[in-house]
Amino acid sequence: MNKYTVLNPQGHRAPIQHSPLAPRLDSLDGKTIYIVDMRWPYTEQFTKELRDILAEKYPGTTFIRREKAGPYGEADPELWKEIGNRGDGIIMAIGH
Repeated sequence: MNKYTVLNPQGHRAPIQHSPLAPRLDSLDGKTIYIVDMRWPYTEQFTKELRDILAEKYPGTTFIRREKAGPYGEADPELWKEIGNRGDGIIMAIGH
């Protein structure tokens, strides 16, 4: 009689590292908010109009629109550094 070894194809997931959300801003007044365009189709026009609408609604807030360099799944270290140094918040325009 033949003996067979059967393996479980399910595999094991790596543990998930949870990161807490950033605290909510108490106010937008005097803050700098980045609007980051991830460069999906049609997000350029959307992010430009979003910036203009928000700037009109919140005149005490600075809204800066930037396009992320590289593909969606890759980091943009220079942009993240700029936002970390100068920004108080971020709106990511991912698309779809």
